[in-house]
Amino acid sequence: MNISILDCTLRDGGYMNNWNFKSEHIIKILKSLNSVKVDIIELGYLKNNSTGQNSTLFPNIDVLKQYSTLLNNVKKVAMINLGDWDIRGLEQNNKLIDGIRLAFHKKDLNIAIEQAKIIKNLGYELYFQPMVSKAYSDIEFLKMIELVNDLNPYAFYIVDSFGSMSLKEFSHYLDICENNLKPSIKLGYHSHNNMQLAFCNAIKMCQSNLCHDIILDSSIYGIGRGAGNLNTELIANFLNKEYNKTYNYFYILEVIDELLESLMKTKGWGFSPAQFLSASLDCHPNYAAYLIGQNNYHLTKVFTVLQQIPKDKKINFDKNLITKLYTDSILEQKTKINESINIKDKEIFIIASGYSVAEYKDMINNQIKASKNPCVIALNHKPNDIICDYYLFSNQKRYDAFAALISPKQTIITSNVEAQNDIKNVLDISSYAFVSSGELITNIINIALRWLIANGIKFVNIAGLDGYKINGNNYSYDENDVVIDFNTLKSHNETIEKLINDAKNHINIKFITPTMFN
Repeated sequence: MNISILDCTLRDGGYMNNWNFKSEHIIKILKSLNSVKVDIIELGYLKNNSTGQNSTLFPNIDVLKQYSTLLNNVKKVAMINLGDWDIRGLEQNNKLIDGIRLAFHKKDLNIAIEQAKIIKNLGYELYFQPMVSKAYSDIEFLKMIELVNDLNPYAFYIVDSFGSMSLKEFSHYLDICENNLKPSIKLGYHSHNNMQLAFCNAIKMCQSNLCHDIILDSSIYGIGRGAGNLNTELIANFLNKEYNKTYNYFYILEVIDELLESLMKTKGWGFSPAQFLSASLDCHPNYAAYLIGQNNYHLTKVFTVLQQIPKDKKINFDKNLITKLYTDSILEQKTKINESINIKDKEIFIIASGYSVAEYKDMINNQIKASKNPCVIALNHKPNDIICDYYLFSNQKRYDAFAALISPKQTIITSNVEAQNDIKNVLDISSYAFVSSGELITNIINIALRWLIANGIKFVNIAGLDGYKINGNNYSYDENDVVIDFNTLKSHNETIEKLINDAKNHINIKFITPTMFN
């Protein structure tokens, strides 16, 4: 049994930066992997409408020449996601790469078999990769292996797309393959690390003394979508110690230090509650990521919503489904509605939670004092040095954090929040969270502005609506639940900007602290 490492940094790692690797960085990664002497290097995806410029998405195999010629004594492969690249563009193998990895979903097995035959007939080593192996029953998996034996690819893969295979489950798939897959076909393992089992299962595969040669997919620093992948540096070190391999993995550490450490800080991959929850329920990780991204729930509630996903919907992410489940959960009334508060004829001061509230507290207090009839309302927090008349919460997590510090008489919550005390001021969230397009937006500034407009307020002062900064202090108080993902923060800022612009058609807004929305 021979053990090989296939490094997929430039392909699977591309999920973290939309495959926008600078050419010089691609070259550095490839040269480092070549020096490590990994066995197989995956250069990226073949994908329609791509350019291959400063990217690991390639329009054709000829574009790969700029990189493949840098490598020696190593196999070079590219991946096709079935349907993402027109197989009719594939020409006879000109040895720029050795093989093609064909990834496909269960519903497309028959199409995948036909495309796989084309790939083989054109002289490429075929890596046959059925995504989400757990989606197949034992009978279905065995029938697929029968087809694979007739196809006779270079390698067939066990693919743990959701990172949810326990050691027992993985061993079961190993046994099926060992006893039924043609011995000449190499057996691969592509893992994700949602439950931190990628390394454990890879070790199990090495120690199983199979009749098949095996291929272990990995990536530098474990870079990959969500929880990431098996770490190349870890499996290389293990194989050096246990199987007398001679991988020079120190070259990988230089790539981590010079390129990936900074990317990790802004893009962030690895273990997370979202990835764990999705794996524990064998569902697509985007479901949990969507719910956690709303930042409204404790994890117990996220788990409750995930449990409502039908079995036949778990494998493929359905945004409409999870949006409906989330909307239904938000509209579920947790506290009896009672909109008795009177804010008419008041000069309203909204105190959001941005860092500028602490920085400009004296100026804010002076403006409040200068007002003849002020009403100061804090949103989803309690400012330290600003006395407020009311504290409005639409977020269960924020309310739970501050409820003990605030008088119930001064507390306003929306009906989706479960009250700890006898709260007299409860707003119907269904009246204020929906925007004109019909979309539910539970952002507190949306709810606050729409509530003020509904009460006839024509003018509002806003402090602390700074906008989210990358690697900056975004809160005026100590906040443990900090979002650092660039795309998430960018999306939040875009949403708030749109809400502000829409609200300006109905209410005059004056920002009294610096903001990116002015």
